[in-house]
Amino acid sequence: MINLFKTAILSSLLGLMVVASEPDGQGLKVGAEARKQPWPVQLGLRIAILRANIPTVSRVVLVPDEATFLAAIQQWGLTGRWPILIEDDKYSPLFVKRFQPLEVVRLPSVKTPLPQGEELHQLAEKAVAATWQAEDTTTMQKVWEQVGWEPPGVVIAKENDPAMPAAVALAAAWGQPLAFLAGDFGKPNDTLTAAKFAQLRQQVEDLTAKTGYSYEDVGDAIDSVTLVGDIAVKYESPDKKEDILAVTDGLARKANQIRWGAAGWIYGKSERAIYQAMCSIFLDPYSALLYNSYPLKQKPWEEYGLREVQRLLAKVGFRVNIIERPQATRQTWRRLTVEGLDFDLIFVNSRGSKSAFAVGDGNASVPEIRPLQAPAAIHFIHSWSATTPDDTDTVAGRWLEHGAYAYVGSVQEPYLAAFVEPQLLTQRLLLGAPFLISARQIDSPPWKITTIGDPLMMVLQTRRRLPPSARPLPDL
Repeated sequence: MINLFKTAILSSLLGLMVVASEPDGQGLKVGAEARKQPWPVQLGLRIAILRANIPTVSRVVLVPDEATFLAAIQQWGLTGRWPILIEDDKYSPLFVKRFQPLEVVRLPSVKTPLPQGEELHQLAEKAVAATWQAEDTTTMQKVWEQVGWEPPGVVIAKENDPAMPAAVALAAAWGQPLAFLAGDFGKPNDTLTAAKFAQLRQQVEDLTAKTGYSYEDVGDAIDSVTLVGDIAVKYESPDKKEDILAVTDGLARKANQIRWGAAGWIYGKSERAIYQAMCSIFLDPYSALLYNSYPLKQKPWEEYGLREVQRLLAKVGFRVNIIERPQATRQTWRRLTVEGLDFDLIFVNSRGSKSAFAVGDGNASVPEIRPLQAPAAIHFIHSWSATTPDDTDTVAGRWLEHGAYAYVGSVQEPYLAAFVEPQLLTQRLLLGAPFLISARQIDSPPWKITTIGDPLMMVLQTRRRLPPSARPLPDL
């Protein structure tokens, strides 16, 4: 339950905006005071304004396939939106359990196979436009202009990729242009050459430029890139081939490495990709597990302590469980995971390899990462955890398989300073900056920390829920 202190913070944030008095999508403008904030905070405020104007309906719609998903999402409008998932036996039940809707609706298949190529692109763009009560991309941009909306980012989907419906959801939810990436840029566990990564970086920038919105500096219109689909997680440094860098940190930068935005990434089967998108759009975090295996009073480890994180999160109404030495042990970790981790945010301070991680008095292995009891956003300070994130025998791969919808981790040995100190990360979150961007060393050159998930996912959000009767479900 959000307490009064958290409500006061949200009221303060919303005071930086011009917000409509009616939930009709009008007046989606950020106030002058907000533009004085650091650009990640500005970005978060722009997402919060949609939350203040477009309510969530307490309904979950379950569909059998991608074609039905693209038909169902066109029922979203400016007077209400609701989660839509492809029904499976893992991700949709986990989401429904956490979201607790008043209504669950199962839709039959539309029986129309998805088109391919350009026809599929057009269908996806039409679906995004329909959620903004527009006929196509051109009229949607006119709607945005009428209500004072500037896209906070661009969503770029890999052509003919099963994760593409998640791109439609994120473009629709956050009012972002949808574009399509052409070419082969590897599989999630791969490493791109420096030359191949340069091609990817340039195509992402070209697609962003083609939207017509300003993007070249942080703090202008487009400040985020969401890549959706199979691409490599890492690439060879152009300066030192043995230095392996994170693709998400190398993107949204000019050729001279100057940052113009920040990137997130969703990939995999449509069921999981859509689940990750819906978690970001519709879930409100209110609980946190803080697990610290580091020595408490030794440098540099003490700078990454979690006590202040506990205090800050508890002050805004979070249920917080903190575990540190000497309580942090293998036995403690096993007990926690056997019982099932039922937390929205999970911060872990550890070290080790891609398949083992320190938990206090020794190491835990990947099988000791058990299925989650709630969808989670995870910040994992550790070397190598995300070097092959599509491999479920690795740390990141197992967390993602078990229901993590956002993940911050390293693709190689990054050194401790590559990670944002948890206290600073939490302070950024409570100011309203998105989770993955709060976890990024903003001003450093490209390095080894990857950010998996929606880059616009927030921790502090306002959310109005309407009963299903207030927004009846129209026919497909």
